[in-house]
Amino acid sequence: MRRFKKWTPKEKRDEVVLMYLSGENSVEELGEYYNVNPSTIRTWIKRYRQSKTVVSLQAQTKSVDDMARKKKEEKTPEVLALEARIRELELQNLALNTLIDVAERNGKSGAKQ
Repeated sequence: MRRFKKWTPKEKRDEVVLMYLSGENSVEELGEYYNVNPSTIRTWIKRYRQSKTVVSLQAQTKSVDDMARKKKEEKTPEVLALEARIRELELQNLALNTLIDVAERNGKSGAKQ
């Protein structure tokens, strides 16, 4: 005789997992309450942990000034040269776009007329 798997909605699975992770209930207690096999709940917990990124909630001890100073110190000469080149190209792009805007306002639509 073939057994059919019982499907549990994602909302209910998430609720069970979060209740377990809160630390107030064991897997066995939740299994009994929700009428779900405890090994199934353990699988849900494992999948949940694999899919979530752990974020530290500890306060940062460094000030913003310290972080900015450290960030500047870490830049290599190549990075500094590339940043300078980027600023130069951004200014050039701004100048060319301004030139195009002025030309369009004066009624010139092509590059050479």
